[in-house]
Amino acid sequence: MHYIAFLMDRGMAPYRDVIDVNMPGTYGTEWAVMHVFGPNAMAWRIWDIFLACAATGAMMVIAKPVDRLAGLFGGGLFFLLHGRDGIAELGQRDLLMATALLWSTALLIRSARKRSFLCLALGGLLAGFATTVKPTSVLFWLAMISFIAIQDNGPSKVRWKFFVIGSGAMLVAPLTAALALYRIHALAAFWNILTGLIPYHNAMFRLPATYFASHLIPSTLLPLSLTMLTIICLRPRRGMEFVSRDEALILIGVVCGAVSFWVQRKAFSYHRYPMNAFLILLVSLVLFKAIRDRNATTTVRGLAMAGVALGAFVLAPQCLVRVHELSSSPNDFSNLLQRDLLRLGGLDGKVQCIDFTSGCTTTLYRMRLVPATGFLYDCYAYGPDTNAVVREYRESFWRELTRRPPAVMVVSNQSCSASETDGFKKLERWPALADMIRDQYVLEKEVIPPDAVRWVRQVAVPHRYRIYLRR
Repeated sequence: MHYIAFLMDRGMAPYRDVIDVNMPGTYGTEWAVMHVFGPNAMAWRIWDIFLACAATGAMMVIAKPVDRLAGLFGGGLFFLLHGRDGIAELGQRDLLMATALLWSTALLIRSARKRSFLCLALGGLLAGFATTVKPTSVLFWLAMISFIAIQDNGPSKVRWKFFVIGSGAMLVAPLTAALALYRIHALAAFWNILTGLIPYHNAMFRLPATYFASHLIPSTLLPLSLTMLTIICLRPRRGMEFVSRDEALILIGVVCGAVSFWVQRKAFSYHRYPMNAFLILLVSLVLFKAIRDRNATTTVRGLAMAGVALGAFVLAPQCLVRVHELSSSPNDFSNLLQRDLLRLGGLDGKVQCIDFTSGCTTTLYRMRLVPATGFLYDCYAYGPDTNAVVREYRESFWRELTRRPPAVMVVSNQSCSASETDGFKKLERWPALADMIRDQYVLEKEVIPPDAVRWVRQVAVPHRYRIYLRR
């Protein structure tokens, strides 16, 4: 996404010139970050820390009636949980989505308490922005404003006004994004990708529902979650009211986060960030409320203190240790490829990546090189010939390749199918491309990065790449 923001400055428009499945709000944010903090790696570290601080601030605002320390505790734990996922997850869209939704929730709670339609509208604007980053954000906002409207004891006219203002404000950002795309003549291309390539992308690499059922909550948060449930069952309550209105609202965020995680069906750890944020906030509220509750039993207060101690002195250090285990290598895929391309020289607009996410486009971004075509990902072209989306993708990709054949092709062995043992054989599923490379290009070298990948806790075998030069 950093690369696409760079290409925007070079006159290329997302969807129209660069084929990608991310949403418009993502590109706008990435472009803004690059122009505020700079285009280097440090900028994304600053942005990541900014998002973490913003998320913590939202949690502290929500937790104010209980204890601001609850928000600080929750925000710190959320940031550490994010940090242990590694440098590859810096500034993830789901982190931005979670932060925006936390603030929209804080504003929604304030609007309900103060009868402030201004706070409601601001919350809707933020939720709408989150929707332009990840469409599942709409679930959070509609569910939350519906809950508040139903809980309101005022006249039905006021409740309808509340719902209409909240829903209308949410539409502002998506409509603004649509207008911006229309002005750069990319709206039709976006609609084509939204209704074709994005559903196809979502169907790729999907894991079974049983996997999500067993991996819904991170194992790190299970002890705290069980402690929270025990406290909720044991603490004093009025009748059958197990949770307060604010806690119920946060619980809705947890449920919507779980739905968002399930809908994406990729099981990437960062897809859980919105759910994790609301779950950690709910845990923090319950724990600190129990500690401050003078009517709480010794057992409940003891459980709450134990939960806080567990988070502060066990889970937080574990996350820090995990961060220390992560490392990059000077001989990784991108660094080695960068050296090879520098040696060849003069490649702006002449390199085509036949890769998905191994690091070819990352290398082009580091070198500030425009690609030969706007097609950055190859896996969409290897589906069945009977699929209309695959056929259209191939045809468009092929037109670009043959219109101005690239001087260099970089082919990675990243597999696009679970059944492939040799990723280079993926070309056999697109015979025209395989023939083009065989007939018009010569293999210059094949590179096997020597060091294992340690960007996540599991050590992974690095992807290889081949460089082909046009005859």
